[in-house]
Amino acid sequence: MALVGNIRDFGLSDFLYLVDRGYKTGGLHLSHEQETALLFFDKGKLIMAARKPEDQQADLLVRLGLLSGDQLDQVRQNLTAQGNGLTLTQVIVDAQIASREQIQNVLQGFTEESVYGLFGWPEGEFRFEQNQRPAPDAPVVPIPISVDHLIMEGVRRIDEWGRIKDRIPSTDMIVRFLDQPDERAKGVKLAPEEWRIFARINGKDTLAEIARKTSLSEFDVCRIVYGFLTAGLVEVRKKPSVAVGRSAADAPRVKKSLVNRIINRIKGM
Repeated sequence: MALVGNIRDFGLSDFLYLVDRGYKTGGLHLSHEQETALLFFDKGKLIMAARKPEDQQADLLVRLGLLSGDQLDQVRQNLTAQGNGLTLTQVIVDAQIASREQIQNVLQGFTEESVYGLFGWPEGEFRFEQNQRPAPDAPVVPIPISVDHLIMEGVRRIDEWGRIKDRIPSTDMIVRFLDQPDERAKGVKLAPEEWRIFARINGKDTLAEIARKTSLSEFDVCRIVYGFLTAGLVEVRKKPSVAVGRSAADAPRVKKSLVNRIINRIKGM
């Protein structure tokens, strides 16, 4: 019999804790308004998380840049031909298309980010199906993920999101450089990850678009931009419905000039 309830009454972190301590195997189905999620566990450890139906398919490995379309076709053919309880991961490793470590790094990052977003749900129906397992060709992490870290990081992000959303209420906001960074920008030193975000700020892309182009999570992009806001380097605003101001031909020159001025000012502080 399935275990059902609402995360309003029984928090996600509590449920993950019970699955881990109970050494449970099965699928956790979650729904909130128009959103859904599906998490699979093996003996209390997380092996897959999907926020959309297509995240349960092997095509995810192509979207994440781990395989090409032709390589995925080859893997599927091998999986069908060999069978015998083999997993998608094992077939990829055996065919020497990617190492187990490469698969783990790519899928673990995606899986963890998928789970972190669920901690922000104020409520939602859940159903845990005992012993339910993902399909043989599902993109499962080779090494199951401990939920202890997921719980701690998920709770930490909820606390940070509360502070960040006071200044950045939505990832549909546009971020742009200030013409004159204020005195708070003195002594700013950017880490490599921060430079990746800095280089993508153009006054047109939303935070969600920057996250997609940098392959960083929306949380990390907002966290970094929040730091830029605090330092007085940028501002965020709603995306206009109609483009106004300078012509498109002038935009690249204006952007380059402004970015160069800001970079020079930071280096000179």
